[in-house]
Amino acid sequence: MAESMPTHRAARRKIPKPLVRLIRLVLVAVTAWLLLRLLRGVDWGEVGHALTHLSGWQIAVLVVAMLIRRSVLAAPLALLIAGLSYLRAMISDVAASAVATIAPSPGDVVLRLAMLRSWGIDTTDAASGLTLATTLFYVARLAAPGLGFLLFWAARDFYAPFAWSGLLFGAGAVVLLGGLLYALRAERTAATIGRLLGRLIQRVRPSSPGPDVWEERMVSFQSHSAGRMSERGWLAVLSQLTLIVIEAGVLVLCLGFVGVPLDSTAVILMICSFMVVYPLTGLPLMGAGVLDATYAAFVSDHSAIEATDLVAGLIVWRVAVQLVPVLVGLLVILVWRRRLTWNR
Repeated sequence: MAESMPTHRAARRKIPKPLVRLIRLVLVAVTAWLLLRLLRGVDWGEVGHALTHLSGWQIAVLVVAMLIRRSVLAAPLALLIAGLSYLRAMISDVAASAVATIAPSPGDVVLRLAMLRSWGIDTTDAASGLTLATTLFYVARLAAPGLGFLLFWAARDFYAPFAWSGLLFGAGAVVLLGGLLYALRAERTAATIGRLLGRLIQRVRPSSPGPDVWEERMVSFQSHSAGRMSERGWLAVLSQLTLIVIEAGVLVLCLGFVGVPLDSTAVILMICSFMVVYPLTGLPLMGAGVLDATYAAFVSDHSAIEATDLVAGLIVWRVAVQLVPVLVGLLVILVWRRRLTWNR
């Protein structure tokens, strides 16, 4: 193990620092170009008017849509963690989402585990379910551009940027899914990893459990994960695919509510464009700015929809799926911590 560490460090130094700086500069330049392209055509007075003139029934529809979205987001946790109710899965999910939005990872994971333990969920069940749900979430997120490209190609035309996005992110989804399927079947590999991990931890903390204990833990974790996936994995995968459709549908609703015409051609374009840029939601603040500019560029290139309407709809969408859940999540964390203090 000690011999492998220098090799790993040497491998990390293979990428020259000037190249890393150049890549960052290109990314910043592309992002700035997209943002300037979007903002130049925006009438902010019109945006403000659109945001302040949502009717009561439109707000009610968005609230219902948000509840449906949150329930689907929490579905994998409820399915893959034994003993976790659907309501508590939603509570845990909205609280962790709030932390993930305003604090760096792995703060959201630490909070999830703490909440699950406070509800009496077994540690192995909690860790296994969280790992599986997170992996499936990222598989779906990376697969979305490929689905968006295929839908756009079937409904309208071949579009090279969509094809490249689908190919690159789709390859990542295949690799991640392949790794998950291998891990669920590789009991011997889990045992080997457990022993190596045990030795490494024991070198740092001599009082910690030895390799035999860690081997048993890893094999138990692997077998438990494989069992849950064989029982309910297909439902969890189905929920993630449903989530992509719901996410796109919520954005279409927001765009429609600010005055964007929702004919069949425009709706297909909106949905496909959102699916193609969906991996950008994994960036900090759900890709605020980058996702918005890229999405607006795709939609405006294939339609006569004005940038002002797109910006207004995207702002409504961010308030609905980002700002409101963060406020609710912080309130949930406060209530949970108070109850935890009272029960001690």
